[in-house]
Amino acid sequence: MPFDFNDASRSAQRAKRRKTNIILNTLIAIVVILILIVGGSIFFGGSKTDQELADKQTSKESAEQAGKEQVVPKNTEKDNPVVDETSKEEENTEESNDQLIEKETGEPNVEKVIINQGWKPVGTEQVGNHQRSSSKGTVDWNEQVKAASYAVDIPVDNMTVWWLEGGENREKQAIATVAPRNNADEAYRVYIEWVDGEGWKPTEVKKLTHNDKR
Repeated sequence: MPFDFNDASRSAQRAKRRKTNIILNTLIAIVVILILIVGGSIFFGGSKTDQELADKQTSKESAEQAGKEQVVPKNTEKDNPVVDETSKEEENTEESNDQLIEKETGEPNVEKVIINQGWKPVGTEQVGNHQRSSSKGTVDWNEQVKAASYAVDIPVDNMTVWWLEGGENREKQAIATVAPRNNADEAYRVYIEWVDGEGWKPTEVKKLTHNDKR
């Protein structure tokens, strides 16, 4: 039987087409898979980004809302009343002035007499029966000086005690002659009395014309 070259050629062509089809199908499959991968990445990535943006926006709005809720206007006048120290001092000064009595007198070396009905005892560290002391530096002597300082409104550290003696009742009364340290001629004679349990209390101040204890 003679060899049919036509049949052999057709077989070769069919094999070649089959091989080409396989390659094309494989390439098509690869392309489809790549398209699916890229499309999935875009789809799911975009969804995730959108979700993250939405979450961030929600968190931002929640934080702003929380901030608004926490910022509560305060009525400072009601919750934290401000004490007007100036007004308080003025009231105390006016009250003190209302109780202050100044009068002239015919006594020699006395310019005027000052009495303040608001004077209080200056307090005491002493207990038990009181005995007035004339010794400088003792508790009772220091408390007498404190009462004199209080009466003339001169700090103890800025005041000179020129004389300190007992009054008519030597255990219950005392008389101090004092002046500012920088002005010995501005002298005052301060009368004080003892109040049991409360200390020495000023009763009268005489502004002297000149310092007769200098």
